Amino acid sequence: MSKFESSLLNQHFKKCKEAYPELDTERVVVGVSGGPDSMSLLYLLHRNSVNTIVVHCNYQLRDKSSDLDQALVEDVCTLWGLECVSVRLESDTANAGNFQDWARNERYRIFQDIQNEYKAAYILTAHHEDDQIETIFQKILRGAGLTSWKGMRLLEGVLMRPLLEVSRSDIMSFVQEFNIPYRIDGSNEESTYARNFIRNQWFPEVNRLFPGWKSNMLQLPERAEEYREMSDMILTQLLDRPGHLNREKFLSLKERLKPVLMHRFIQISRHPVEVSTGFLSNLEGLKNLQTGKRIQITESIFLLRERDHFILYKESESKESDVVIEDQDLDNGLSLFGFDWYIDNEFSSLDRSKIQLDYQELLFPLTVRYWKAGDQIQPLGMKGRQNVSDLLTNYKVSAKSKKQAKVVESFDGTVYAVIFPDGFKNGQFGVISEKVRCSEETFKTLTIAII
Repeated sequence: MSKFESSLLNQHFKKCKEAYPELDTERVVVGVSGGPDSMSLLYLLHRNSVNTIVVHCNYQLRDKSSDLDQALVEDVCTLWGLECVSVRLESDTANAGNFQDWARNERYRIFQDIQNEYKAAYILTAHHEDDQIETIFQKILRGAGLTSWKGMRLLEGVLMRPLLEVSRSDIMSFVQEFNIPYRIDGSNEESTYARNFIRNQWFPEVNRLFPGWKSNMLQLPERAEEYREMSDMILTQLLDRPGHLNREKFLSLKERLKPVLMHRFIQISRHPVEVSTGFLSNLEGLKNLQTGKRIQITESIFLLRERDHFILYKESESKESDVVIEDQDLDNGLSLFGFDWYIDNEFSSLDRSKIQLDYQELLFPLTVRYWKAGDQIQPLGMKGRQNVSDLLTNYKVSAKSKKQAKVVESFDGTVYAVIFPDGFKNGQFGVISEKVRCSEETFKTLTIAII
């Protein structure tokens, strides 16, 4: 076996080819900046004879250096017999102070356009293990819940990251061993943006103080899955039969466990619905709920106390059912409540005719429903949570119209957005949560636009 065949990066790439045989038979698009990460990936594609369309985006930020990056990518593609598409972008069209978001949105829009044009199977990027750690770390700092600590996946839709389990140090060893040409983007050494600040200032100190911390960080997605499995194991012991939660056993739980297990009980029931955090934080009322009485969860779903059990049931006479949206429902777009709901690969913070949520942060299924007492949201740009009722008051929604406002809620009860009943209020028609704000990591959004 040759030195290349036995190399760590090639072994990882071969695993990708075994899992996704289209890499051997179909065309792919790969984004190449000219840095060591993307040039390593390009070399792997070349040596493995993958039918590749190379895309280079030149933002013209660093004058001659940006042009030299483009020249390197083009020259290497000519040498290796690969088709290359270079796109020069006018960076002065980016939103002030938000260049990275703009650049990322433009980059992925171009990738997808070329993928569609060439009917390519996948879009490949050179994200690696260190990028994964930075992504998880940023989510923790932004207050994302345990279930959101999953980071990036090797394959998301058509986006593939073959180097995701390879460290940056392994990549640097690879380019040196095989004399792969590359250029270093000096802006990556600056700490202007959050990711660079974490990478250049925090991580060196954490490496010094806590050796091996990266391995621990990469185990967090597995811990989240363990959390779910443990919840299911405990819940099994509380169910006398499907859909029947033993009242005595549930009420005997420690208070901090009750919201977790009630939420899971509702998730796996015959009538899975989105649950507000207000409902889950006020379960003490179940202790005094009399036989035959019920607590409303949504417009049509209720938790009923039988003699010895809590059960869920749906009241068909309810005036209007919640609308539950699965991720596949958005493939062709939806029209609901006077708005278009669709997946978009572009993000515009200035367009007030629509609101956009980071698709990667969404936990499906989503529910669109009327708001109710106890609902809370962490509005964009705020550190704490606010009652939806107070938010509507702040936006001067009249008392009469308040009842018609709706929330977009995740399966775990997090309110992602509030949609106003009368269209535009103070220049906008809705408010999104800080938890689903679009960032430099956003390559796909859920867009809600006025029809």
